[in-house]
Amino acid sequence: MEWGSGQMLVAVALPLLGAALGTILWSKPQAFKILALVVLALTWLVVTVPSWMAQAPLSISHFLMHLILAAGFLTILGHHIDKDTSISLSLTLLFAGIGLGVVAGQGHAGSIFLCGIFGLLILAFMRHRPMNLETPWKAIGLLAFGLFSLLTSFLTSDHLQIITLLIPLAMMWPLLPVQGAFVASVSCLPGTLPSFLAVLLPSLGFHGINTLLPFIPEGVLNLLWMVAIVSALYGSLLALSQDSMDILLAYAHMALGSILWWYVAVTHSMAPGAVVYLGGLSLVICGLLVANQHIRTRFGHLDLTISHGLAHIMPRFSTLFVLFITAAVGLPIFTLFSAFMEMMLGFSFSGAWPLVIILLTWLMASWYFPRLMQQVLFGRQPPSFKAAHDLHIDERVSLILLLALLVMLGMAPSQWFGAADPAVSTGHLSFEISQDVIWKR
Repeated sequence: MEWGSGQMLVAVALPLLGAALGTILWSKPQAFKILALVVLALTWLVVTVPSWMAQAPLSISHFLMHLILAAGFLTILGHHIDKDTSISLSLTLLFAGIGLGVVAGQGHAGSIFLCGIFGLLILAFMRHRPMNLETPWKAIGLLAFGLFSLLTSFLTSDHLQIITLLIPLAMMWPLLPVQGAFVASVSCLPGTLPSFLAVLLPSLGFHGINTLLPFIPEGVLNLLWMVAIVSALYGSLLALSQDSMDILLAYAHMALGSILWWYVAVTHSMAPGAVVYLGGLSLVICGLLVANQHIRTRFGHLDLTISHGLAHIMPRFSTLFVLFITAAVGLPIFTLFSAFMEMMLGFSFSGAWPLVIILLTWLMASWYFPRLMQQVLFGRQPPSFKAAHDLHIDERVSLILLLALLVMLGMAPSQWFGAADPAVSTGHLSFEISQDVIWKR
C-alpha cells in the first residue's frame, strides 16, 4: 500500500502533537500516560483503517508500523509511574512519530526523519540519562558519525552512497563494530525508552535494508554476511559474560539479530519468515526489558552474579518472566524459533562454518537465557529484599499482551508478510540510482 501524503502527515503528527500536549501535563504523569496511550491508539487507527478499507495486502513497511505502534502502546501501558515518567513518555512519543516518518516517508523525507532519530538519541544521551549513569560518550560519537554518514549520502556517488547508508542502518540493527549505539540505547535511558527502542531501532534498520537490498553489490553482501557471523559470535560471548540484565539483553538482541543479517545477505531477499523472526525477536527482548524495568522500580539494579529469589515474593511476575524466557529459547508457540527454522529450511547454503556458528549462537542463547531466569527468580532471597508488591494490573496486562502478540505472529499465515513494498518491487537492479530512488516508498 502506498501512503498518501495526508495520511503520512497525520500519522507522524499525532505522536508529535501528543508529546507537545504532554508538556501541559508534565506535573501529572498519570494523566500524561493516559494521553500517550490515547494518542498511540489513534495513530494506529490512522495507519490501519485506510488499508482495511482498501483491502490492501500487508507490506513489510506496514507490518513494521504496526510493530512500532504496538511496542510503544504496550511499553507505556506497563510503565510504573516514577520521577522519569514525563520525560520518558515525551521522548517515546517523539521517537514513535519520527520513526513512522522514516518508514512512511517519500523521497528525501525518509532519510531526513532518520537524521531526526539520530539527533534525538544524541540529545537524550546528553540530557536525559539516569543521574546515576555517566554520559555514554562512545555511543554519542557513534551516533554523530552515523548522522554525518547519512548527510554524506546526499552528496556521494552511487556506489559510495550505499556504504554511507549501510553504516547508520548497522547501528540501529546492531552489527560490529558499531553496535555501541544500540547497546547504550537499551541500557542508558530512563523509563519506557529502552524497551521501546529495542523494537524501534531494529525495525528501522530492517526497513532500510529492505529498501536498499536490490541495489547492494554482491561483494558488499558477501562482506555483510561475514560481519554478521562474527557479530553473532561476539554478541553471544558478551551476553554470557554480563552481570547487568539490560546489557545482556542488548547483546542477545545483537547476536540473534545478526543471524537475520546473515540470512538476508546470503539469500538477497526478505522472506516472510525473516519478517516474523524480526518481530518475534524484538518483542521478546522488549518484554524482558519491560520486566527489567519492573524489577528496577522495586529493587534497583540487580547483580546477575548472585541469585535474588524473586519467585518467593513476586509469583505473578515470575510466571510471566518464565514465559518470556521460554519464548527466547525456542518454545514453538512463541514464534521466534519456529521463524528461525522456517528461514533455515527454506534455502540451501554450501558453507559449513557459518552454520556451525549460528547453531553455536543458539546453543549459547540456551545457556544465558535460562541462567538469567535462575539468577533473577530462584536461589536465596537477599536480606535487603523485603516483600514487594507484585505486578499491578496494567503491568500484568502489558506483559500478557506482548506474549499474545508473539503467539499471534507465530499463527499468522505467511502470505500476510509476503507483499513487497512498492519501492522495492518496482526497483531496478542498477547502481544508476539517486537518494530519491533509494528512499522512495
